[in-house]
Amino acid sequence: MTLNRRTLFAAAGGILAAPGLLRAQAPERIRVILNFRQDGGTAGYLLALSRGYFREVGLEVTIDGSGGSGDAVTRTASGAYQIGTADLSTLVEFYTRNAQSAPVFVAALHDISPQAVISLAHSNIAKPQDLVGKRIGQGAADATSRMFPAFCHLNGISIDAMTRQQVTPALRDQMLLTRQVDAVTGFDQTVFFNLKANGVDPNTIRMMRYADFGMDLPGNGVIVGRSFLAEKPEAVRRFLAASTRCWHEVLADPNKAAAELKRQFPLLEEGIEAERIAFIRDNLIVTPRTRANGLGWLAADRVAQSITMVKEGFSLDSAPTVEQIFDGRFLPGAEERRLRL
Repeated sequence: MTLNRRTLFAAAGGILAAPGLLRAQAPERIRVILNFRQDGGTAGYLLALSRGYFREVGLEVTIDGSGGSGDAVTRTASGAYQIGTADLSTLVEFYTRNAQSAPVFVAALHDISPQAVISLAHSNIAKPQDLVGKRIGQGAADATSRMFPAFCHLNGISIDAMTRQQVTPALRDQMLLTRQVDAVTGFDQTVFFNLKANGVDPNTIRMMRYADFGMDLPGNGVIVGRSFLAEKPEAVRRFLAASTRCWHEVLADPNKAAAELKRQFPLLEEGIEAERIAFIRDNLIVTPRTRANGLGWLAADRVAQSITMVKEGFSLDSAPTVEQIFDGRFLPGAEERRLRL
């Protein structure tokens, strides 16, 4: 049975470890929806499950993949899942349409967003204006595709100046390889390594990050359903403590993490996943901000900046306040968050 459907059980009446607290309690069942499929980009959550870290803190966790951040936000908002991983900007945009049910962002993973337009050298795409007249392959629910209109707006490009073709995540990169599209939108750490795994010379891959063109936003993090957060705040704290513990280990030893993922998901390429984890660590997670404040930490002013950019990018009449979509009170303490690299 694959890990995304595997459930690990805590012994009934076991001793639960929580920050500064030990007590007997029945295990709390939590369904988690990832922002995409299971790979090195979500290793900290997947291996916290297989290594038993969630079980140790009294959580009975199931983890599933999804079609993208938009999908993960929608399913968490519906109550089908209590916790998810998703892109902050996607959550902001969702809130403007679904204020009553929108989940809450409680911890960051990516200090820098991996959203990018990816192309191959022959397409000659180096800046946003080069997209004019091009064919762009996009998903329906992933964060980068949902934010593409905002990216275009902020860079002064008409969304009608190019042809956008909606494709499934499974076909997106193949369409780029076969030149059916000139570029695709996606996470750099996903598309780059998918292309490399398909034999593409990395030197021919061009990545135009949104962060380099006016959208320097945090990326993925942990979201929680509003009712679950209100009713089970201690369970959220324990989930973040266990996953933070595992992310420290994953970032310190990508090779070991990739080997474990390979055993759980045989179709993954171990070498590619080790490189993916190292790429995420070095390009998205470890920054001066995380060195100063640790994993998961996010300043309220960066949330405010994200809200402003999404509002301007989508020409929205209104947008949430920081307090309406972000709550950083459930993170582990500073010492538990501190980078060990």
